[in-house]
Amino acid sequence: MAEQLLALQDEVNHLRDSLQEDTGIGDMVGASQPFIPACDMLRKVADSHVTVLLLGETGVGKEMFARALHSISPLAKSPFIAINCTTIPEELIESELFGVEKGAYTGAHQSRPGRFERAHSGTLFLDEVGELSMNAQAKLLRVLQEGEIERVGDTRTRKVDVRVVAATNVDLQEAVPAGRFRSDLYYRLNIYPVIIPPLRERKDDIELLVTRFLEKYTARHGKRVNGITERALQALKDYNWPGNIRELENMIERGVIIVAVGDAIDLKDLFPCLNINKDAPALHPSLNREEGDVESLVGQVIDQSTSLEEMETLLLETAVKKAKGNLSQAARILGITRPQLAYRLKKRENGSLLE
Repeated sequence: MAEQLLALQDEVNHLRDSLQEDTGIGDMVGASQPFIPACDMLRKVADSHVTVLLLGETGVGKEMFARALHSISPLAKSPFIAINCTTIPEELIESELFGVEKGAYTGAHQSRPGRFERAHSGTLFLDEVGELSMNAQAKLLRVLQEGEIERVGDTRTRKVDVRVVAATNVDLQEAVPAGRFRSDLYYRLNIYPVIIPPLRERKDDIELLVTRFLEKYTARHGKRVNGITERALQALKDYNWPGNIRELENMIERGVIIVAVGDAIDLKDLFPCLNINKDAPALHPSLNREEGDVESLVGQVIDQSTSLEEMETLLLETAVKKAKGNLSQAARILGITRPQLAYRLKKRENGSLLE
């Protein structure tokens, strides 16, 4: 068993070292039990040309996984082209994917290839594919089936040899019966799904990720930092991470910028909006109180015969007000995800909270 774990970790290290220095959401690093199987799935599919579907929450590192897969595949020396389907207006998505001929529409002053042509013989990463319009989905399906594209304004087809890696945080199994995603495209994309675990399930990897991000951002900002304090590290491990690895990376970069040269990053540098005194214990970032104070507060609430529902409403109202209406920030204060907060708020939409 130990030999198998060592072998898997070697593969993780190989994937990590194969990445470029800056992938936009952090380096491929980890040794936790949920992380290793996802890496193993990449290793098994690397030599094939099959379409891969990466599934996971926003910020878990789907592009990072796509780049890692490309780097260990036979296509490693060929282009890796990425496109985020949510950032391209619907009227332009076809020309972005398939290219355009000169004069096809106003403003098309010259012919240019689309992402499929640019990725020829390599990998095309389609991020947030679940957000494509039904019309764009139909055109994408044709390319996946026929292996050929037709530029906007052109009448001839062009063969493309592209390995497609798609990613989404949308539950496509729910989107299909709801009529938001084509079933035939779903089955075409879902040949080899890989589920990327959220950071809250990878708590054992947080210290490794923090070390990697510290190396990255101290070098980028040219600043000497004496690591991170134990209580700050513990707070990071206790945090629920609704924004996943992207949020952790942003938090560490902010800490590097805020902390004084030569000092260790502390809670106040990671969570600058919190009022944390120097000698406070390493508690969950959303709750900086002594245990006795918490028990006393809860006792007072119970003595006033406050119901559990009333207590929850009070907590939600206070968090939303403290976050000045920012639901993502309010969710972080409460230690829950934004969808969980939104669900609770929806149940109270007839109350004062949403007025």
